Amino acid sequence: MYAAWLYRTGTVQSGDRFIVVSGGDRHGTPNDTLVFTTSAPAKNVTSLQKQNLDRVRVVPNPYYARSSYELSGFNRIIKFMNMPEQATVKIYNLSGHLIRTLRKTDQSSSILEWDVQNENRLPIASGVYIYHVDVPGAGSTIGRLVVFMEKEQLSNF
Repeated sequence: MYAAWLYRTGTVQSGDRFIVVSGGDRHGTPNDTLVFTTSAPAKNVTSLQKQNLDRVRVVPNPYYARSSYELSGFNRIIKFMNMPEQATVKIYNLSGHLIRTLRKTDQSSSILEWDVQNENRLPIASGVYIYHVDVPGAGSTIGRLVVFMEKEQLSNF
């Protein structure tokens, strides 16, 4: 049984050659053959995006004032996972007021990050929020998100 890890930066073109070097005292023979096949990833396929709309998730949910995604105590991050290449996310409170509109245009990632702030760049309050993900030409999905924010205290005033 063999296992291999390949690492390559850049794109693989047709006709590119890979040379596999074995370690230790095990040497390959002319009868050892490795075959690699690649295919381009599917991009902007409406039928796939429509099928995968129910896979959109928000993590962490519920959000308890911080998450493991945050690098410091000053930035807050909630992630929308399994997002299509292009989408618009609108976040509403239970009164129906629009809190924030996020746009995903990065085709290289399936993650959209939200800084847990409203349109005026102020931290949102604790509560239940509704998110609406709209994908052009593929439809939309709706979900809920629960946020528990810590109490803000001023140490100097």
